[in-house]
Amino acid sequence: MIAAAIELGPDTPLAAIAERAGVGVASLHRYFPTTAALFAEVSREMYRTLLRQVREITSRPDLPVAEATLEICRVVLTEPRLPIAHRRRLTFDVPLEWSRDVAEAAYREILSEVVRYLERSLPVRPPDLEERVYVAFAAVRGAVLVSLMFPDLGPPEDRLIAQVSRCVVQTLGIGPEAP
Repeated sequence: MIAAAIELGPDTPLAAIAERAGVGVASLHRYFPTTAALFAEVSREMYRTLLRQVREITSRPDLPVAEATLEICRVVLTEPRLPIAHRRRLTFDVPLEWSRDVAEAAYREILSEVVRYLERSLPVRPPDLEERVYVAFAAVRGAVLVSLMFPDLGPPEDRLIAQVSRCVVQTLGIGPEAP
């Protein structure tokens, strides 16, 4: 059902999504009274997955901070593992108001999780750690948006992840090139 909704897009009536997914329209309406509700749930599930993955990374006590940063960047830049056309549709075609509250709540949790992790993991914490985490996360999300809009302009995925990770490490002040 989710794949059908993404493939058909946010302007598609629920009846057409139900037909493509092979479910009854009444069943679909029971859980999702509107297309907006369906796409909000898609967003909610994506953010839950992202938060779970970030928590898995930050819960590993043996993982050095720079490696954890690289893994978090990888997750944010590459998840969900959907075809690029689906990721573009979810990012650019679905009205922001359908998932703004979900995104804000998820971002708050992710930012808090990363701040708590760095507070426990860094020997010396910058006094503006929360601001640095916010700026680093915004930079990563910006890289996601640009790579979705113009995938042919950027480096291959593995090099993009490495470059973005270096920027994040520097922004956080935890690497050799940090200010």
